[in-house]
Amino acid sequence: MSEPTNGFACAAGDQDFTATAYQDGKARRRVTVKGTCACQTSGFKLKLELASPPIVPDELHVNLVEAKPTGTVTQVITPTDVEGTFEIGDEVERVLIRNRNITVLIKEG
Repeated sequence: MSEPTNGFACAAGDQDFTATAYQDGKARRRVTVKGTCACQTSGFKLKLELASPPIVPDELHVNLVEAKPTGTVTQVITPTDVEGTFEIGDEVERVLIRNRNITVLIKEG
């Protein structure tokens, strides 16, 4: 896992994410993006959400969103998982986590 930078409380880099495509039961192509970030404390909640525009010719664009913890937390770097599943077209080859400038190549599952 990478060290926190750029004003974010949770660090992430290209090496911290995977993207796996598959066909669902209705023959739609979907991609599941998974990652683990190094957050400054325990208690952070992370999610991936579509960026605007969400799909640019061969890329799916998402943002990594942090929700700060409430209450008392452990002051130690904490690995925190994030996962999101998105519908994509056959032409999509990679995921761009736009607000972190992270590119993840899509592998077929």
